[in-house]
Amino acid sequence: MSFAIDLQNIIGRNDATNFSAQLMRLVFKADWRNRAKLRHEYPNLVRMVEEYQTSGKILGLPDD
Repeated sequence: MSFAIDLQNIIGRNDATNFSAQLMRLVFKADWRNRAKLRHEYPNLVRMVEEYQTSGKILGLPDD
């Protein structure tokens, strides 16, 4: 499953339990130090969450 779909699922229903969905929840909650550590290992996932937090857009999904 793509990160975009996982992000859309946790924002909408919040019931996805796969690894990337759980990791996204962790990124949402992380302080800047822990987010930097996560960014080192999962740069694309952290970038998606940060883009959503700043612009409200989910990267990788077509614009409606």
